[in-house]
Amino acid sequence: MSYLEVLSRGLVLFSTLYFLARVLNKKLISQMTFFDFVAGITLGSMTATLTFSVNVSLGKGVFGLILFALLVLIIDVLCLKNFHLRKVFNSEPTVLMDNGKVLENGMKKVRFTVDELLIQLRKKNVFHFSDVESAVLETDGSVSVLKKAGRQTITQQDLNIIKKTAGLPQIVMIEGNVLPYSLKSMGKDESWLKNQLKQRGISDLTDVIVAQLSATDELYIDTKKDKIDFSSDE
Repeated sequence: MSYLEVLSRGLVLFSTLYFLARVLNKKLISQMTFFDFVAGITLGSMTATLTFSVNVSLGKGVFGLILFALLVLIIDVLCLKNFHLRKVFNSEPTVLMDNGKVLENGMKKVRFTVDELLIQLRKKNVFHFSDVESAVLETDGSVSVLKKAGRQTITQQDLNIIKKTAGLPQIVMIEGNVLPYSLKSMGKDESWLKNQLKQRGISDLTDVIVAQLSATDELYIDTKKDKIDFSSDE
């Protein structure tokens, strides 16, 4: 197989894989379930194999990729509509601890050791089994932990403190480029932004690496020379 043939096959297969990944959406990226993980690995393995395979034509290789992705998509759609089928392909969460007690049956079912459970608890900033009310192994392999009531972090709601939410921030500048649509969505315009920059001693827009505006008008600015890190709108 010549270098040119490897190049052409690689470009075609890469483009096909990219398109199929977009069709299958972000689940393959996040690897939400074991089935999604296997599907993603298989698609990547098939693409790598077909790039250097001289026994399979490019057309048949692309057809195989599309067929596999189509089967994954069909199974996903069926799982959305059928609860029992969803349990077959995506399994279901397993309770590892309940009422502060380690459940041996649940641990044995998923072949989890006490050491592995403790590692997962530490990742949740829990270092004592006595702090845990419940622990659940999710279908994506992560462990969700519910602390006992007396061990949970006090929230503002617990203290009856009502604070206005900061809302979803918007990037209004990136690498010296103003993003007018983001400014408009926040009820601001380019003149307002330039005035804010001027007040902070920034005259050259290209000095700004990124500027982010929150719903409470808090403007974060980072410059190449780090003249300003954070300031609040007047």
